[in-house]
Amino acid sequence: MATVAILHAAEDALPARALAEKLRQAKLTVVLERQAGDDVRAAVKDAKVAVALWSPRGVSQAPLVEDVTFARSKSKLVHAVMQNAQLPDAFRSDPGVNLTGWRGEDDFAAWRDLAKLVTDRAGVAPLPPPAPKPTRASQTLRPPASTPVSPPPPRPAASGSRAAPYTPLCRRQ
Repeated sequence: MATVAILHAAEDALPARALAEKLRQAKLTVVLERQAGDDVRAAVKDAKVAVALWSPRGVSQAPLVEDVTFARSKSKLVHAVMQNAQLPDAFRSDPGVNLTGWRGEDDFAAWRDLAKLVTDRAGVAPLPPPAPKPTRASQTLRPPASTPVSPPPPRPAASGSRAAPYTPLCRRQ
């Protein structure tokens, strides 16, 4: 199985885990949350692809920039930015995918772009296309889950007489 290493700031562990889970759907082994330095570099050496996940917090962290620089020289590096972060100066000329606004949806265009880049570079089959969303018309044409039961219509009163007195169906004893 092809391996992908995700490099990220410690504060970005939750979005990195979410990204890792989505990449596992492509039958990739994902390595993340390694200590900066030798631990990350060992993971990068063994990976087919490295994804640098950048946030406003991560772009200013020198150890992360150093690890991504190492990854750039050893593997097929893909940059992904979130929260409108800008790539650090050392990587401004590198292509990247902007995941700002992504909440894990399969049909999010930038996610599809990133998934394609990673699967192509890892040499694995691409993710299947997202399931089509139901249209409004199909939502309104669906029969309701249960049909409400309406009460029986009132009995008409006999002409010229008063309405029959109320008789409960069950009497208390």
